Amino acid sequence: MTAAFSTHLNLFVATSDPRRYVARPATELALARLERAVVRERAPATLLGGPPGMGKSMLLRVLATRLRVGHRTVALCGADLDAATFCTLLCDLLRVDANGDPERALLFRAAAAEARGAALVVIVDDAHRLARATAGRLGALAETSEGLRVVAASSEPSEALARALGARTSVVLDAPMDLPETCAYVDSVLAAGWASPAVRELFDAGALRRIHRLAAGVPAEVNRLAGEHADAAVREGFVPEPGRSLWRAPKPADPRRIVPL
Repeated sequence: MTAAFSTHLNLFVATSDPRRYVARPATELALARLERAVVRERAPATLLGGPPGMGKSMLLRVLATRLRVGHRTVALCGADLDAATFCTLLCDLLRVDANGDPERALLFRAAAAEARGAALVVIVDDAHRLARATAGRLGALAETSEGLRVVAASSEPSEALARALGARTSVVLDAPMDLPETCAYVDSVLAAGWASPAVRELFDAGALRRIHRLAAGVPAEVNRLAGEHADAAVREGFVPEPGRSLWRAPKPADPRRIVPL
């Protein structure tokens, strides 16, 4: 759906689309630490931790976007799979023929990246769902190859996971948004979704303070409560049902170009 046809019903949909990223000091600091670990320190494995809803999944997507300038990235969610199956999925995403040996194929691809002065960066979200043996094998592969690096995120602090991956570097994202950051986030979402004036008026200073207080500054909760606030306004009749009256078109429609249904 294009921005011109967005309504309040999907403005605050949960997403990790990096185009929806709204920078704030805590996330930029975490990103800088992750980039330093991958690029400058060449750490085989790095663990990103923090409470649920703080934006770790979004941060991984933004990191992948930034690293693509000089590196090859591949992202996958953690799952209870054996190492061979997990590595096969990575090869599929990379469009690499595993030839019956997915681990060797990954190492070959990593070596090719290293020869170019780059790296193959494997990004794993919800890494706590990985089988420990699989995490251990992934960490061992990264230790084996200078060109293979792993960045994993987990909402559940686990020394066992860090040991399995061989993660010597850990980055924590646990700082909630303050009120100005909450206001900036909501305003950014409304602007990106071409929210109509009627919808924008719903988010006055009082509404934003209430959303921030109830969410305790947790980004995912801010997003959920903002969406519920807009939907409640529809149910109570403060704004009309979603339709063309809520779309803010760049210019008035030409009646001659409207095709009857």
